[in-house]
Amino acid sequence: MKTFTLITTILLTASVSLAQYNKIDTSFYSQTLGEEKMVDVYFPPGYDENPDLFYSVIYYLHGWTQNQNDISEMLYYTELLINNNSIQPVIMVCADNSPGPFGGSMYTNSILWGDYEEYMTNDLINWIESSFRAMPSKDHRALLGNSMGGYGAFRYGILYKDKFRALAAAAIAVINLTDSYVEYTRQKIMLENPGASFYYDYYNTGISTMGMFLFCGAFSPNYNTPQTYINPRIVEFTMDENGAYIDTIVQKFKNNSIAHLIHQLSPDDSVGILFGCGSADENIYPCHIAFKDTLNMLGLPYEFYDHSGGHTMPDGFKERALIFIDSLLMPPVLYTGVEEPSNQNIRFGMQSYPNPFDQSINISYTLSELSDVHIHLFDALGTKVKEIDVGQQQSGTHKIHINMLVMPSGVYFIQLYANNLKVTRKVLKIR
Repeated sequence: MKTFTLITTILLTASVSLAQYNKIDTSFYSQTLGEEKMVDVYFPPGYDENPDLFYSVIYYLHGWTQNQNDISEMLYYTELLINNNSIQPVIMVCADNSPGPFGGSMYTNSILWGDYEEYMTNDLINWIESSFRAMPSKDHRALLGNSMGGYGAFRYGILYKDKFRALAAAAIAVINLTDSYVEYTRQKIMLENPGASFYYDYYNTGISTMGMFLFCGAFSPNYNTPQTYINPRIVEFTMDENGAYIDTIVQKFKNNSIAHLIHQLSPDDSVGILFGCGSADENIYPCHIAFKDTLNMLGLPYEFYDHSGGHTMPDGFKERALIFIDSLLMPPVLYTGVEEPSNQNIRFGMQSYPNPFDQSINISYTLSELSDVHIHLFDALGTKVKEIDVGQQQSGTHKIHINMLVMPSGVYFIQLYANNLKVTRKVLKIR
């Protein structure tokens, strides 16, 4: 049996939401940061009444200038869809990422604010999975965010692809530094800092300059910066005193852009991608459209949510994101602390890749003994649509390719039977 610590004092001292949601606003100690960090945790309907069930977790990454309380923006649709049986019950977590000096972390490590990436991908996940009934596997974790949070969702989904099954991101910051976007941003910053020569002051300027300081804090921090025309002097700013870009610093941004990082992801990594942007989101929208070309070139399955709004995540995207994530995460399960507790002859369970997929899917599984293997495929309504009689197989790792070209898009369940024991995986066909 997996041991987990649901510390009573946390629930007694936490500030419980007065709304209809079962949510706590509490804190935990981050070993990486060496300090207490605030975190909100939402528990789905039935969590308290079903003490033997363990749940998937959506990690909601808030935007710039916000904090852990931003999770409230998602809870109306989360609970509505759960109660309507449109999605499975799920835990949702939002941890504070609003450190100084610029009010955000960009979900990165920086000498200015500490190793927030390790805090999020190690400390937070370990605390959640040891304190609450959260399943400790990739198939039970997803990421969701807007703007700065959208950047974090993509960054973690790529760099920690072994930990997360799906990501949904809207209005993503630093997604794709096209030439037109770079020039547009330069013009905005120049308008905010008029003068014969430019002096960029974070505390007395506009939103574009302030945002650039945040990005510089993440990608080009430097306590010994030679730039005398910026305040505070703790970064290498992207522009010189004449308003021209500094190519070496811009390159640091490009190296951390999602369009650059995405090359580390392949279809076999099975990370589901949903992203979106509004056409009224100034020059960010064309960056998202261009990013689709990059995903197509890499052969990465994705879904794009196109809308007419601005930078704020629209309600339609919230609903679509929750349904998309649900289509990939596994439902609540009875958990005893072993990856496949009732299937000891199927060591390590079964992997399905790519997931999502468009034409075909591969499954890989490891048997610890001679087994009679059968594979059944069901659609979302429970109708069996394919059956494969593999027959007897020796112990070891085996792979099978399943052609799904003629199948309609949607959610499917693959069930692998070995010696009358069963493992189930949820997969998503998107085309």
